[in-house]
Amino acid sequence: MKESGRMISRKKKSGKEREEEKPKAPKGYVPVIAGAGEEKEKFMVHVELFKHPTMVVLLENAAEEFGYDHQRGVLRVPCNVQHFTQMLHLISSSSS
Repeated sequence: MKESGRMISRKKKSGKEREEEKPKAPKGYVPVIAGAGEEKEKFMVHVELFKHPTMVVLLENAAEEFGYDHQRGVLRVPCNVQHFTQMLHLISSSSS
């Protein structure tokens, strides 16, 4: 899906399905897994979006919940997939 000139790609994941796999992210993007429990989705998020205050709070929450030692390869965020998707849409819209 294209958001204000930035690409945000999604791939559904269930359970622990290849969660530890190290994806090859395009230059300027960070692989992110959002979701809780069995419902998870992988996103490729442009680095510009991480400057937004909402994303900073989400990253702080991820650090509190998962710590820094477990954030290897793919960034995991403690956020419902639907809420994360909506947040990305809003952030992308406001960044343009």
